[in-house]
Amino acid sequence: MKNWVLLAAIAMLAVAPAARAAKEDAKETTVTKLALIRMQQAIKDTKDGKKAEETLKKEIEERQRKLQTEGEKIQKAMEELRKQGMVMDEKSRAEKEASIQKQVMAFEESKMRNQQEFQKRDQEISEPIIKKLRSIVAQISKERGYTLVIDTGSVIYANDRDDITDEVIKRYDSKK
Repeated sequence: MKNWVLLAAIAMLAVAPAARAAKEDAKETTVTKLALIRMQQAIKDTKDGKKAEETLKKEIEERQRKLQTEGEKIQKAMEELRKQGMVMDEKSRAEKEASIQKQVMAFEESKMRNQQEFQKRDQEISEPIIKKLRSIVAQISKERGYTLVIDTGSVIYANDRDDITDEVIKRYDSKK
């Protein structure tokens, strides 16, 4: 019986260092190194992002001028109806109201269509920038051993120490 207890104690002493080493290895492989990026800022602050923003701004301004002109025409028509509505016969007034209503509906549809086209255009312009930024983020992550890079858009608090946004922008602009 004494031999048996002695053998068990020796076996435990022999296995303990191996178990400790396995535990150490497990700790090393589960360490997660995080980095942060402000992706929207990175897109906006690159040279290409600034050009894209300027292009979109010009396109939006042009479309807004057209919409404003349409809106002013509708306002004039409504003002005319308000002034002349009292002296118009019922049929003429109803036709004028229906015409204005059609113009308002067309105006609203045009606004919605412009918004959708703007969003589509924004995605078209941003897509190549995002693709290049992601490539740079992957490169930096490999160099520094990051296992996860998180966009700060959904982070409540983070230490700025591991924010790689500025470096990503610099590398983006240096590559052409």
